[in-house]
Amino acid sequence: MSMATVEPDIWTNCFDESWTGGIVCDATMSHPAKYSRSLIRRIYQHAVAEGWLTPGSVVVDCFGGVALGAIDALFHGLTWIGCELEPRFHQTGNENIALWNRRWGHSAG
Repeated sequence: MSMATVEPDIWTNCFDESWTGGIVCDATMSHPAKYSRSLIRRIYQHAVAEGWLTPGSVVVDCFGGVALGAIDALFHGLTWIGCELEPRFHQTGNENIALWNRRWGHSAG
């Protein structure tokens, strides 16, 4: 019996892309702990490629913050639910989702 070869996933350049440039509302940058744009994109690409997430899946983000994790969830047809304790960041997250809905027609569940 032969052993299967496992190819490792190599993750590089996960911190080289910015959130600036009109992709988020202005208040977003006030959050002290923002996801890396490249990293969150890579996480969702990986989860979809592995079959862990399929369109219609629900993603619960316990570090919802200003909803930066939602953008790629929405692009993949997922329902994103974020948790945030601070009302100002919750509001900013809603503003980001509204911006993306206007721009690309996605909707959060």
